[in-house]
Amino acid sequence: MKLRRMLTICGTVLVGVSLLSGCGKNSDVTSKDGKEEIRISWWGGDSRNKAIQEAITKFEEQNPNIKVKTEFGGYGGYQEKMTTQLAGGTAPDVIRLDSMWMDQYKNQLMDLKELGESIGISNFSEDVLAPLESDGKLLGLPLSTNYRPLLYNKTVTDKYGIEAPQSWDDVFAMRDKLPEDYYPMANFFGSKYASPIVFFSILAQQTGLPISDDNGNMNYKESDFENLLTFYRDLVEKKIMPSKKEVDNSGSIEGAPAPALMEGKWVTFFEFIANTNTIQNQLKEQGFDLEVASYPSMKDEKSTGVWTKPSMVYSVPKTTKHKESAAKLINFLMNNEEANKIQKLENGIPDSIAGKAVLDKEQLISPLTSKILELGEKKVDTNLSTMYKWDTAKLNDVTLDVITKLDYGEMDKKEAANALYTAFKEQEQSFKK
Repeated sequence: MKLRRMLTICGTVLVGVSLLSGCGKNSDVTSKDGKEEIRISWWGGDSRNKAIQEAITKFEEQNPNIKVKTEFGGYGGYQEKMTTQLAGGTAPDVIRLDSMWMDQYKNQLMDLKELGESIGISNFSEDVLAPLESDGKLLGLPLSTNYRPLLYNKTVTDKYGIEAPQSWDDVFAMRDKLPEDYYPMANFFGSKYASPIVFFSILAQQTGLPISDDNGNMNYKESDFENLLTFYRDLVEKKIMPSKKEVDNSGSIEGAPAPALMEGKWVTFFEFIANTNTIQNQLKEQGFDLEVASYPSMKDEKSTGVWTKPSMVYSVPKTTKHKESAAKLINFLMNNEEANKIQKLENGIPDSIAGKAVLDKEQLISPLTSKILELGEKKVDTNLSTMYKWDTAKLNDVTLDVITKLDYGEMDKKEAANALYTAFKEQEQSFKK
């Protein structure tokens, strides 16, 4: 019953996104009571939405001349809405974006360096800002830094006498201990916005190389993509994870938690650190405990395959007529003590120095999140520093399409490897220096 209610809520949220996509032209707006009116948009689950709204209420109390209109929904459809609004000049004054979209929108976003300290830029180190710069312009401020570990349903593994998997071999071994209708792992390859990220880790473990050198030259050959797909098909054929075809028939809705995951039948999965708080709460409602397993090792691996990237960012469109108030709102949400106490870990562990200090002081960083970060920092391979640039929306779409055709029998492994290699080589041209 709880699961059904949650899906209903998510469905309602998705409808909300479509209704909001028609919001009005970005203009010099004042509310009926004469206040300057600005708009902000983001995506998230119920707990994140509630926290941000509460923080915005505090902002309005401290800035009585500014009224903030909020627009939020699920992740599904969010990018399409942003693309439409940015192209049409109707985007909100403050927008939350996925870092993978920066290249696509770079000509439509303000250089945040122009806003200087009004946006609280000194609260961020050069290291966390560097990935968000393009041609010397800073296109966004990162809310947190993402790792993507393997998480597991501890309630289920305890029931069947399974230890936390530390390697891919451990994941394969889970098959013998689980019931037939359970899968040791969710199909991360068949999820939009997830496939290339896990691809990159496995390719790095198999080859020991980052996807490109510092000049943007791709290191992987077509045979490397074929080896990767051989590994993937082994996972599907040995029933370690469901095929994309099974996922499509499982009742999953983009942007909502998969029913099989919430029922405990997909036992492990990869997830970003920024989303663990939300999914931990969702599983807890179903009576399950979530724990971090590892960044799984591979036999004879040539790299740990662990790399990191900025998660969500706040950006300001060039079309805004309220850049000072937009900067003030971003500064408050990311760096203010009260705002960080309210939002806690809803956006991950803050990249803002001031924000993280608040969470440390108030002991608001959960043991699960701390463990993920600690493990990530211990295993990250700094040679993989170019990986995040290739996490683009275009390659996400191509990869999902190839995996779909492979699992539906519309491509064989060689054809799929060629399609991926061709798409990545085309993307290579955009990274050349």
